[in-house]
Amino acid sequence: MAKVTEVLDRAARACSVTTPSSWITDTTVAITEIRDDFLQETIAELQKRIDWSSPIGKQTTITGTGDQNYNLPADFVRLMNDDMAVYETTTTRRAGVPVNSDGAWTYLTDIGSAGGSRYYRVKGYEGNYTIDLYREPAASDSITVHYVSNIWMKSSAGVEGKVFSDADDVVLYPRRILELGVIWRFRKRKGLPFADILAEYEGWIATEVNRMRGRGPINFGAAQVARNPMAVPVPDFIPSS
Repeated sequence: MAKVTEVLDRAARACSVTTPSSWITDTTVAITEIRDDFLQETIAELQKRIDWSSPIGKQTTITGTGDQNYNLPADFVRLMNDDMAVYETTTTRRAGVPVNSDGAWTYLTDIGSAGGSRYYRVKGYEGNYTIDLYREPAASDSITVHYVSNIWMKSSAGVEGKVFSDADDVVLYPRRILELGVIWRFRKRKGLPFADILAEYEGWIATEVNRMRGRGPINFGAAQVARNPMAVPVPDFIPSS
C-alpha cells in the first residue's frame, strides 16, 4: 500500500506544485487545496460510487429490541448497492425491502403488513445515521447490514481511520485513482485543460466497479455462465443451520 504522502507528492508534481517538507503542517494555499480539498473530495466521491470490499466495506449486526429505529455505526456513509445489503440473519436469509419515501413509509406503518417481508429505510446525516425496520424486530431477531464506511487510511500501527495525521499513514484506496482525482480537480480549479485526466480517472473507476461486481471466472474453454445460487430451484448453497 502507498503512503498518503506518496500519493500527495506524486499529485503535486503532476500539478507543478513544489512538495512541502510536511504535508501535515504546511498551510500554503496550493498545499491546503491538494490535501484538504481535492484529496477529500476524491475520497468522498469514491465512497459514493463504488461498493468497496473490506476494510472500507463493512457489515454490522442489529439485535432486535422490539423498537423500530436503530443506530448505524458512526463510520457509515451509505448502504451497499446490493439486494442483500440488509437481510435477516436467519437460515432463510430473507432480504429486506427498501422504502425510499416518507409517504410510502407512513402508509406502510399506518396500514401495516401481514406479509413476511421486513422493510427498512435509512435516515439521518454523517456520523448520525439510523435505520428504521418494519416489522419491528423482536429480541430474538437480528438484521445484518452491509455498508460503505468513511475509512480510507490506516496508520503504521494498523489502526484504520479517516484523518491523515502521520507521515507513515497509508491509503486503503488504489493509489492511482486518488492521484488522478486530485490532479483533474486541481487543473479544473486553475482553469487548465483536464479532460484527458478526467477520462483516465473515469476509466479507473469503471475498472474498479467491474472488478467489485464480477468474479472474473477463469475460462478453460467451456462457456462460462454467471449464476446466482438463489435463482435456481435447488440452490448451490444450503445453510446447515
